[in-house]
Amino acid sequence: MQPLSDLSKRMPTPTPAPSTMAELEPAERFLVSAFRRWVLGLRDNRGALMSLVWDDFEGRFGARDGKDAMAAFAGVIRGLQCHARRRIAHHQPCCPCLGGDETGIVCFVAACQNGQPLLARGLAEGMVRDEGVGELLGAAARMARLMKKYGLELPLRVQRKGLDDDREWANRASTTVH
Repeated sequence: MQPLSDLSKRMPTPTPAPSTMAELEPAERFLVSAFRRWVLGLRDNRGALMSLVWDDFEGRFGARDGKDAMAAFAGVIRGLQCHARRRIAHHQPCCPCLGGDETGIVCFVAACQNGQPLLARGLAEGMVRDEGVGELLGAAARMARLMKKYGLELPLRVQRKGLDDDREWANRASTTVH
């Protein structure tokens, strides 16, 4: 097993965390938009919003990989729904603001996509109880692979100082929903 100091040397240079949708890269906007519409559709029992998510996934990934991406994305949402340590906040689909939980989910999937398993695990442990970590990691890893396959690359946006710092960061999310 490699020492943690060796692993941190291979980590890409992180970029600052954004605070608005306009600051996001296209892949990040795709993920946040899908998240917002999906959870709002679940909360309000509005299938039309979930259909919009499917349309986006099918348009980005094609019909076959779109189904796989939707299943992985649904797994991330299900993991959060069933095992979240606290209520996960989100903004309305058209809101230009970006919440801490939304940023946390993007950073979590980005850690999976950028080959940062310790960071991904730390962020997952900050979002969900222990029994949900594996489910959340598996779903996010599948989503990250498919996004990368189709050129939807997520920048790594968090500093890696230590696992406890990652958990603390993941739990500092905003509770504002609008």
